Amino acid sequence: MSFNRRNFLKGLGLMGLSASIPAHAKQENLSSSFLDSADQAQSFDFATAPYLQNLTDREVSICCIFNKPCIAWVEVLDNNKAIVETIYQVEDGMRNANTDLFKFRVKRNGPSLTYRVAAKEITRFEAYKIEYGQAIKSKEITANLASSNQDSVHALILNDIHENRNSYGVLYKKSGLPKKDLVFLNGDSFHYVNNQKDLTDKLLKPVSAEFAGQTPMVMVRGNHETRGAFARSYKPYFEYPEGKFYHAFKMGPVYWVVLDSGEDKPDSHEVYAGAVDYDGYRLEQKAWLEGVLKSKERKSARHTIVVTHIPFHHSDEWHGTKHNKECFHEVLQRNKVDAVISGHTHRHGFHEPNNEHSYYVIIGGGPKEGERTFIDVSAEGKMLEVSLVKETGEVLGTFGKGKG
Repeated sequence: MSFNRRNFLKGLGLMGLSASIPAHAKQENLSSSFLDSADQAQSFDFATAPYLQNLTDREVSICCIFNKPCIAWVEVLDNNKAIVETIYQVEDGMRNANTDLFKFRVKRNGPSLTYRVAAKEITRFEAYKIEYGQAIKSKEITANLASSNQDSVHALILNDIHENRNSYGVLYKKSGLPKKDLVFLNGDSFHYVNNQKDLTDKLLKPVSAEFAGQTPMVMVRGNHETRGAFARSYKPYFEYPEGKFYHAFKMGPVYWVVLDSGEDKPDSHEVYAGAVDYDGYRLEQKAWLEGVLKSKERKSARHTIVVTHIPFHHSDEWHGTKHNKECFHEVLQRNKVDAVISGHTHRHGFHEPNNEHSYYVIIGGGPKEGERTFIDVSAEGKMLEVSLVKETGEVLGTFGKGKG
């Protein structure tokens, strides 16, 4: 039986909202694949393994969350696992401390980075006295980091996981890419986000355990990420250029454009209670998009791919869909992008250029087991290949540019 997205969403509304949980609530221990066995028995622990954000040619951000207030740091290691640099998160002369969320900006020194994250629990924090408790360290993690000027790039794009936590590992392993330089999570990882525990348990814990400590992750906001009591609070758990959910960057021969498609209903809808302005936000992005598609960085790339949650072709007639098309389609059409990759509909779709759009429109499916999909993107020089693949291995559509 085919999956009905509207019934699925209706069902979510009947589930109710979970009670808020304090930021430092006790989290489950991570598996032994991440923590040393001696660390697992202690009460002070990692709420998530480290995860990588905002990869650039100069640096990468290493993020980590703990289950109790602490002070934490990154140890950069050499090939012999000796510490060559210790990095704290510092602002205004103060090391970040007595909190649970840390984001370390680590300067790059080549394509490989080996590191671990260490922390000490803070048991007392007063004006003239700070006391520490248990100390913990992660195991060593090695990340191979892509750069903007390399000749090739390989990226995996997932969408509409909707809290099916095992999907991240299943689809990451099913992907046929020879390597993964980036993973895009193209919206609706959640039903809604009510507290930090939702964020850690339903997203950051599973992805950091599977891949996000080695492969940088780009979190693209879907319409379900805009919902819930914590929706206005979770941006600090990620790292975005200029602090915006929408952004663009060159990685390998591809110029990546990430749009934030916002909500699917009108801003005036009663469920938003007068607390949103997504129409204005999309118009803000339209003005930005006109500029970045004419930038020198974009012109230096051989290919351009747009990643956005709500597709504005081969979709529905809801307000958000139509307003996304109104804002972005003509801009993308004039500037000759290669593909727009989306999700949202829970029906996979692979659409070649036609009279309506000069670019490929690729829509990932899911979220039910058996209907989950992933999108593999490989670019090398003039060659670009994008494939939409079902979790069974069935290729639902593929296109190649620059071959032969």
